Amino acid sequence: MKPAAIAAALALGIGSAAFGWSTPATAAESTADAGETRHTLALPPGSDGVYGRLDGNLAFALAAGAELDNGQPRGALRLSAHYLWTAGVYARYSDAFGSAERRPSRALSFGVDLRPLFLPRFGLDLEQGPATLDLALDSFSLTAGAYFAEPQGEDFGHERGFETGLGFGVPLLAEARGPWLDARAERRFADHGENAWLFTLSLSLHLLTWSTTAEPR
Repeated sequence: MKPAAIAAALALGIGSAAFGWSTPATAAESTADAGETRHTLALPPGSDGVYGRLDGNLAFALAAGAELDNGQPRGALRLSAHYLWTAGVYARYSDAFGSAERRPSRALSFGVDLRPLFLPRFGLDLEQGPATLDLALDSFSLTAGAYFAEPQGEDFGHERGFETGLGFGVPLLAEARGPWLDARAERRFADHGENAWLFTLSLSLHLLTWSTTAEPR
């Protein structure tokens, strides 16, 4: 075989081998890029960390449940409103429905309710899910207010004082809107009457949120 033919055969063989090695690598890289693209596009629902809490400026919730006032049971209703799911106010009415023995049969309280974790956690990009965990952590609240109660044989408001406490909730549908299970522990300091511990377990419904500014047309 002539030297020129040998050189041509060697060049053809080397080129074929190089093409064979390069093609699988290119295919593998393309597959990896496609997989990465699919992973980037297929974001899980609610991954923004908001879960509907910033759909409007104001959020309202109505809760119904039972409370224990130093072991004395009462039914309770609680209405709360929060701005940006953080700073809010509350009002609560509780009634023993004639079954009170040692503690007041009725009580009314109102005050401020602060959820301090939501905006800092959201700003630090700590809302990574799952949604139930993020919402439960952000529901931790601090309350402070005044209460007025009706002791046995006395007028309403005869017992009154200051109350402060902690609250916590779990969303039942992994969304900000909808039903929640709430638990609260509070301490009441009476100006007229006895100090008491108050524990409340309730089912709440976050009814609606809306924006206080007009939407552009």
